[in-house]
Amino acid sequence: MAKALENKVVNWANNQILDLGWRIHDPEQLVTDKQIESSLKNNPSKKGGSGGGRPDYTIMIENGEVTIPVIIEDKGTKNRLVKLDGQNLVVLRNSESQFDYKSAIPSYAVNGAVYYAMNVVKDTEYQEALAVGINGYDDSTGETVYEISVYVVNKKDPELPIKLGDYVNLDFLKNTEPQKSKLFKNIEDVQMDPHELEQRAIRDDAKIEAVLKELNQKIHEEQQIIPSQRINIVAGALMAAVGVKDKKGNYVVSRLKPEELTGSTEYRNTDGEKIVRKIENFLMERKLPEQKQRQIVNVLKSNFVDNNLNNKSNTETQTPIKTIYKEIYDKLIPIYDVTGINDFTGKLFNVMNAWVDVPDGGANDVVLTPRYITDFMVKLTQTNMNSYVWDWALGSGGFLISAMNRMINDAQEQYVNQLTKQQQKIEKIKTEQLLGIELLPNVYILAVLNMILMGDGSSNIVNDNSLTHYNGNYAYNEEPFPADVFLLNPPYSAEGNGMIFVEKAFQKQQKGHGAVIIQDSAGSGRASEINKRILKNNRLKASIKMPADLFKASVQTSIYLFDVGVPHQKEDNVYFVDLREDGYTRTNRKKAKNNLLNSNDAKGHYQEVVDIILDKAKRTNYFHENENYYKDTIDPESGNDWNFEQHQVIDYTPTEADFMKTVGGYLSWEVSQLLKAGE
Repeated sequence: MAKALENKVVNWANNQILDLGWRIHDPEQLVTDKQIESSLKNNPSKKGGSGGGRPDYTIMIENGEVTIPVIIEDKGTKNRLVKLDGQNLVVLRNSESQFDYKSAIPSYAVNGAVYYAMNVVKDTEYQEALAVGINGYDDSTGETVYEISVYVVNKKDPELPIKLGDYVNLDFLKNTEPQKSKLFKNIEDVQMDPHELEQRAIRDDAKIEAVLKELNQKIHEEQQIIPSQRINIVAGALMAAVGVKDKKGNYVVSRLKPEELTGSTEYRNTDGEKIVRKIENFLMERKLPEQKQRQIVNVLKSNFVDNNLNNKSNTETQTPIKTIYKEIYDKLIPIYDVTGINDFTGKLFNVMNAWVDVPDGGANDVVLTPRYITDFMVKLTQTNMNSYVWDWALGSGGFLISAMNRMINDAQEQYVNQLTKQQQKIEKIKTEQLLGIELLPNVYILAVLNMILMGDGSSNIVNDNSLTHYNGNYAYNEEPFPADVFLLNPPYSAEGNGMIFVEKAFQKQQKGHGAVIIQDSAGSGRASEINKRILKNNRLKASIKMPADLFKASVQTSIYLFDVGVPHQKEDNVYFVDLREDGYTRTNRKKAKNNLLNSNDAKGHYQEVVDIILDKAKRTNYFHENENYYKDTIDPESGNDWNFEQHQVIDYTPTEADFMKTVGGYLSWEVSQLLKAGE
């Protein structure tokens, strides 16, 4: 019955396709395009078979500027239109991160179409493709119900299709106006829809977090590896696993596959040494300075070679290091292949920061800043592709990663049709426009590994004391670093709760913007003298009060935003913003999958604060002047009036509602007394 109904769906679709006005091809027969034919031939079919497969229909649509393949798949069973995950995204992989050739891809119309479309955009010059799923089923009256769902698949994220819409027929595909213009505009618009982009980011975050939690538990429970070593093992294994490609996409350093680790005891050919050799080739091909290469290899070698993980016992079939490496290769590399290096490593280290203990973190006052806060501060400082960004207390490198991502995205947008210029600019961003200083050796290595996996923004990461020794130069030459963006979460135990870092950095930075997240007390008395000196050459532009539970330790913090090189005048207005209600709900449950819940459009809250402070048009309406934000002045000769509460205006004048509430309360009390007296 299902087969007969599917044939009916095919005939229904075929009759409409003949009327679309595009060049028609017989389904599953004629070659539509040589590039597409090659892609279909060289990838497994939707059931996983070799020799490729063919969609039910392939149509090419164009508007004179772009040509877009349309991949169509039919089904004839109720509830077989599309299979979605918990975030309403099309399922392509199973719980083991392998393509789901048994269920989702072959059994659902949309999923099958998306699978073929994904391969097409990966393998061809086409930047996007449409995946169209058509399904039909008989309702309770015997009438056949037809349903169509359409997704856009693009080259940037080929495994994360974006929904275009649901339709009752194929008229939206007609090669006539106004349908044609509307279709191409919708395809363009939907790829920029903020909700869709956020949903895709949520799935990436959730998948990486789930895999890393499982890895962390396995490495801890099965191998008893201490936290300070785990991040080195994961980062080092990833270097060996991802390889390095040239500009044409060919591997110049091949991936080390788990089966190459044979447990050999031959001199310099053990599993750990094979991984370290691959790491050495990775670093060399990335053209890191030789001194930095030696330093990284020396640190990682102790994790992969000089310990018991590299030896197997008589009862083990493989070395513990191979067991760990295979877990990382099988679970993380598929996600890496989907999301790409920049998004992947940003999410990876954001999760790692949550479960890796920074050595002596309490004693050394190390606090890792959440990524949504580093992204927020990067926006506040107006970082773009021409910025020169530095961080004087680097930690794991979160600020520089957020800055680098924004700078690269800006370069990609500015040079969208100039790929050579785009690549040159991105290379310059990574090698010349980012600089960080970190004193603690273990935290410094964490930052270096983080940045290397990002594609190497680590060239100018300095292991030094920024307050006493650092002279403001690049890491590997004597030229001054021309900073115009300063980002910081300082050690709060330093002088002035850490404001001394701001003063020292601004003495060397001549222009631009700076943002620091710091304890409130720095702006209300603990750093008065430092603050007064800072204001002589730098303007306080905004003070933003942050949630009290932002960090694990309940520390009340604010973000101070500065215009660098502009002396603060008495009449200068400062934005004072209350962001304690930021749209997030935070919990601290050890077994919770996610302790940060976006309960009330957190992204909108943070973006609106940026829009207010940078005088942009607001897209939401969470903040109102003289309610939860104020414009007020400070005394440049005081240095202790920088916080929101000191400028909040509270109206104590009684209102009619206050009066009625008080009278009502009194009358209730009087009535109760009379009732008691009458008893």
